[in-house]
Amino acid sequence: MADAHDIQSWLNGDRLRSQKIKEQYPLIGLIVGLIFLYILTGYQSIKQQHRLTDTKKEMLDAKFRYMTVSAQLTNATRQSQVLEALQQKGSSLQENSVPPVKIEK
Repeated sequence: MADAHDIQSWLNGDRLRSQKIKEQYPLIGLIVGLIFLYILTGYQSIKQQHRLTDTKKEMLDAKFRYMTVSAQLTNATRQSQVLEALQQKGSSLQENSVPPVKIEK
């Protein structure tokens, strides 16, 4: 029956009002505060990791956009493409069939 009385004293709060427990209130408060800070820093680190992952995805997307634009520019500035574009616009320019000659003095 002593165990039932002990449990009942905890449940109704008599044990929390005892002098020995009151002396430990600052320590209990410190422990609760540290637990709160531990949980808070865990959430902050998870949030930071999500931001880092999102930034990495954005960088990868930008890299692929750059590669696509670069490939399109390279293709558009090829000699054959430039000549074809000029012919479509009605230009009379033609490709030089004579190789260049180096003039030496």
